[in-house]
Amino acid sequence: MKKIIEPINQELKDFKKLYKRSFSQDTNLLLNISNYIFDNSGKKIRPILIFLVSGLLGKINSKTYTSAILIELLHVATLIHDDVVDEAQFRRKKLSVNSLWKNKVAVLIGDFFLAQGLKIAIQENSEKMLLYTSKAVQKMAEGEILQLEKSRKLTLIEEDYYKIIEYKTASLFGCCCELAAFSNNLSEFEMEKIYQFGIKLGLMFQIKDDLLDYENKKSTGKLLGNDIKESKMNLPLLYAIQNSNKEEKTKIINLLYKPVKKKEDVSIIIAFVKKNNGIKYTDEVLKKYKKEAILMLNNFPDSKYKTSILYLLEFLIERKK
Repeated sequence: MKKIIEPINQELKDFKKLYKRSFSQDTNLLLNISNYIFDNSGKKIRPILIFLVSGLLGKINSKTYTSAILIELLHVATLIHDDVVDEAQFRRKKLSVNSLWKNKVAVLIGDFFLAQGLKIAIQENSEKMLLYTSKAVQKMAEGEILQLEKSRKLTLIEEDYYKIIEYKTASLFGCCCELAAFSNNLSEFEMEKIYQFGIKLGLMFQIKDDLLDYENKKSTGKLLGNDIKESKMNLPLLYAIQNSNKEEKTKIINLLYKPVKKKEDVSIIIAFVKKNNGIKYTDEVLKKYKKEAILMLNNFPDSKYKTSILYLLEFLIERKK
């Protein structure tokens, strides 16, 4: 991460100050929850991407900062709402907002962050900024609904899986690149190209997240088999089911039809995935996307920002949480 953020260290410090100012001071409860979220937030991958791509495409300016704050607020809002929907008790090994303050408060806090993000876009007096972010939020919601529908029926196929992760995760990465291009006044054609680069990064991020579901929980920020317990069909599991014999497939499908709560059932499913090359296949897909992303990046001139984005690609492959 030090290598990734090296060219934008000062910009990130300034961003964090501006971002924290967007929190409400009106009520102690809202301020306490906002501070808790800020203190336990992740590595700020999406704002980092906006700053690096802005530098790659031209320069970092006031619109870049507005875009970074807007995206982070929207991202946090969706995470809070996701935790409520999934009944998740933890987020990055810390208690989730809904665990500490219950679902009703969590939903309202998520709404507040979403509203703050939209307010910032309006203050920038930019209809296009609102258009890009609204499009991303709409896709994220559609992805969640499609995942719920397919997971309940266990009818997910690989084509559906890629659509879900593009909508749920990659669309926000694409929006980051779109906003970075917008802040540098690029044409619609150029914006679409950099948007697709962001989509590629988002797909990599989610596919790596799938792999983390099968790694030792002591070395990751994710609970072992967490997707399985939440009845989410990730790529390693999907591939293993599609490439197993009828007897094995029937056994696993029967386990997945009801919530998987027993540790031994989770262990059976993980062993099944590994035996049927689900991990190996997913790792190969991840590396393929990395190569494609590097080819897209080769169209841009060398710079410190381009070097950092290459480090970011490496991080997306190697991260442990």
